[in-house]
Amino acid sequence: MSTQCDALARLFRDDDPDTLVLVKEQLVLKGESAVPDLRDLVNADSAIVAAHAQEVLHAIEGKRSGAELEVLLKSEEISLEQASWLIAGALMPWIDQAECLAQLNEWGGEFRRRLSEGASDPVSVLTRYLHGELGFDGNANDYYNHENSMLPCVMESRRGLPLTLTLLYMFVAERAGITLHGVNLPGHFIARCGETYFDPFHSGRILSLADCADILARQNIELTDEHLENPGSREVIARMLANLGHAYSMEESVWQKGMVDRWLGIVTGAEQ
Repeated sequence: MSTQCDALARLFRDDDPDTLVLVKEQLVLKGESAVPDLRDLVNADSAIVAAHAQEVLHAIEGKRSGAELEVLLKSEEISLEQASWLIAGALMPWIDQAECLAQLNEWGGEFRRRLSEGASDPVSVLTRYLHGELGFDGNANDYYNHENSMLPCVMESRRGLPLTLTLLYMFVAERAGITLHGVNLPGHFIARCGETYFDPFHSGRILSLADCADILARQNIELTDEHLENPGSREVIARMLANLGHAYSMEESVWQKGMVDRWLGIVTGAEQ
């Protein structure tokens, strides 16, 4: 272990909480240059030192993801999947995204294999797989939990919001060469494949245009062609961030709410 690592280890063992806070803040400010030493300390014999080092690594990773997200949100083209990973990385940097990505690739590969067997209806194949076998469905019992808007959390719990579940279906389908679109209905996000509308939040059930009209009628809104248009990536991300902001507000998670509000301002153009 280097002399610098030894010095950091001693600081992490300091009993003064103010000193610890200051040390961690300075390391986060150093950013990537501090990462090699911190990674060495994660394997230190002292559990306390290892825990402090891991906490700082997470903070640096979260800061990096947040910075990358802001750059992405200011760009002309926004990848929905990349934005989903970066949002999760900024707010929950301890999640192993490499493992999540490998899982998503595995599901996409399995869906592709099943399609290769000659299935003519990709929606039914996808729904039977993701809902019927893997158990993905809407989290009606804990609807406003912020984890319902986090792709890695939805992958683990198999529960989510209409928008996040639709994105999951889209990402899995994309890996098999099938294009799905989101449908940004007021009050309820659904999916479309060709001319087939379906609802990942409710077991992937097929929706007729009359069903879509009923969803809006409950809000005293009349269905128009505009409601069924493919939403842009900014519109989808803005809705995801609005969902997250509402959840964090209910949970009184102040710093997370502040970050989400900032990103929402960027993607909507309210904050230049």
